Amino acid sequence: MINRITAAYGKPLCAILYSVFAFLAAKGIWIPLAALALMHIIEYAVVGFRIGKQGGYGIIPGFLNCLCFGFTWWLPIKNRENKNEKD
Repeated sequence: MINRITAAYGKPLCAILYSVFAFLAAKGIWIPLAALALMHIIEYAVVGFRIGKQGGYGIIPGFLNCLCFGFTWWLPIKNRENKNEKD
């Protein structure tokens, strides 16, 4: 269930969130945008790099996907890998 929701709505919602935070940053309220970017950088270091490597992503594409989309790009990869291990 969460995998279908993530695949269908995750990336558009991330784009909307970044757009709102970029608008706020342009108005002088930059903390939400900086916090979101920092969270995604930490997320890549903790989990995104490993799962991206398992999914066949290089360092740069994996980092950019994690920076832009957060867990919505690596969660389907992780679920696919877990499903393949069970089969």
